[in-house]
Amino acid sequence: MAVNETTSLLTVATSRAQSTKAVPVPTRPPLGITNRGWKTRPLFSGTGTAVDEQIAANLFSVVESPKYIFSAESQFQSEQEIVEACGGAGPLPFLLKGSKIYTLLPLKPDSRFAAALNTESVPARESFASWLSAGGERSRWAIELLDRSLRRHAWKRGLRFDECHSLFYFTRSKPKKLWWETSGKIAEREVTAPHLKSYCIESGQEVEFQCGWKHEAVRAGFVQAEGQLFLRFEPAWFLTELDGKTPATKQAVAPVGAVRPDSSDAEFTRTLRFWSAVFAKGHRELRMETGAAPIRVRLTPAPGAAPRIIAKDRMSADDLALTGMEEDRPIPELGPVEV
Repeated sequence: MAVNETTSLLTVATSRAQSTKAVPVPTRPPLGITNRGWKTRPLFSGTGTAVDEQIAANLFSVVESPKYIFSAESQFQSEQEIVEACGGAGPLPFLLKGSKIYTLLPLKPDSRFAAALNTESVPARESFASWLSAGGERSRWAIELLDRSLRRHAWKRGLRFDECHSLFYFTRSKPKKLWWETSGKIAEREVTAPHLKSYCIESGQEVEFQCGWKHEAVRAGFVQAEGQLFLRFEPAWFLTELDGKTPATKQAVAPVGAVRPDSSDAEFTRTLRFWSAVFAKGHRELRMETGAAPIRVRLTPAPGAAPRIIAKDRMSADDLALTGMEEDRPIPELGPVEV
């Protein structure tokens, strides 16, 4: 996979969105599920029980994780104070629990978090693997540190994270397309387009106007299953105001209209391959540096690594993604999901 970068991040092109009918998606699903087409369906429960169904996997195996979690006493009482003290662009990958700051980055005198540390505190380190396998809050904190590292990585790739909807998207004030490649085949994909509405004027003529922006987006985060660690991608949609940043609705949004008869696993798999190309800068592996060992994710579907979880999934993801790739559609008409 590759993404053509003829600008500072990715190729930018302008176009006008076209309305396309698509399968609606429900509101934000719980952690630990996968999708088929644009519908969500359970993959496994918290009990780790295997599910015997054929699906397009959206879990990607973590092949290397950080060695240590570093901690020290902080002189601040809130995460916002730490952000203000440590400054800099982009999100900071840390947690504040009680009076302690936790991060995957070494807490050295010249570290990013030096200004937040209590001068009398002696930094400590603990095994990341022991936290992950401990269960309870420590396991959750370890996952959260991975997720916050992913947010910073995504920020460097030009993506922004919306806390309310828990998704990544490209903020824009103009249309945006990306050129991307998988298995030697190149296609163009629309990720930001005008959100248009129309009304009738006194003469009876229909007038079209822009009320905001519509975005192809993705939810991404780490999850444990069957004793293994995975990165999960879940395609989504997003509507913003005219500034391209402010959410246009608190509700989840989905394509409007009738169910598309041609919706398929190929379309879903292609979308997963596209987002993996964006996050990994076109490489087969996502790599995020930490203080000791990097976070490495193999961006091929997980069935080979977790056959008990996705027992019947034997497809070639690349071959499936290529099916109809030249017909990658523009962002469809979107609307809030009724609950």
